Amino acid sequence: MQRRSMEKQKTQENNSHHKPTATNNVHPLETNSLSALDTSSLSARVYDRLLRSIVRQEFPAGRPLHVDSLADAFGVSRTPVQVAISRLAELGLVEVRPRKGTFVATMTAKDVHELFEIRGLIELHSAKKVIQLASDAELRALKDMGEMLCEFFSGDRYTDYHAFLERDMQFHSTIVALARNERLVRMYHQARILIELTRASADKHIPGAAVTHQRHMDIADALLSRDIASATEALERHTRESEEAIVARLHFPER
Repeated sequence: MQRRSMEKQKTQENNSHHKPTATNNVHPLETNSLSALDTSSLSARVYDRLLRSIVRQEFPAGRPLHVDSLADAFGVSRTPVQVAISRLAELGLVEVRPRKGTFVATMTAKDVHELFEIRGLIELHSAKKVIQLASDAELRALKDMGEMLCEFFSGDRYTDYHAFLERDMQFHSTIVALARNERLVRMYHQARILIELTRASADKHIPGAAVTHQRHMDIADALLSRDIASATEALERHTRESEEAIVARLHFPER
């Protein structure tokens, strides 16, 4: 009995020597993942700030983007800024010119046409899916969203042009989202960002607010009625008029 007790005590002592500490319980990959997540989150915030500045024309086309200056302005290191600029370059919002630097991209009439072609294809496909999949409540909410645009114009003039653009993008993005295809949403978002860049560069005092609002109502009513022919006609007309308005208002360089 005494021998068994001594053996048990010895085993406990040996186990206590090999008992893992709190530090040993943390796998190295866990620490690295937490660090990577923090860096990614920081670069995402820098990306959002830069994207908003470019779309709102606070950083106009052709402006050089200096990583060090931006890092100082945002109070971050160079890495999050470099990651954000790389993402913007993938969108086509930033141009990296070898041995010259990084600049806010300049859009052309060809760029606008291609973007509106993508937008039209995605929205028309989405409209067909929305009529099949969306609930009446979702479609009524879409119409309410369109009606809220009235808050940002008076007569045929915009009272808050940028707010109108943001709600306009939300209206169209909701149509695509209701098609229940996440990959399609991501593709559409990329095209819309570039389109909003060209629209934001227009004079905020331009006319056309009332017509644009009516086009939204036509689209919403057709979808709510589940009338694919009318929805297609309304979307095609709105897309065509929007592209023509942008090309007419802005002077694009040729490539």
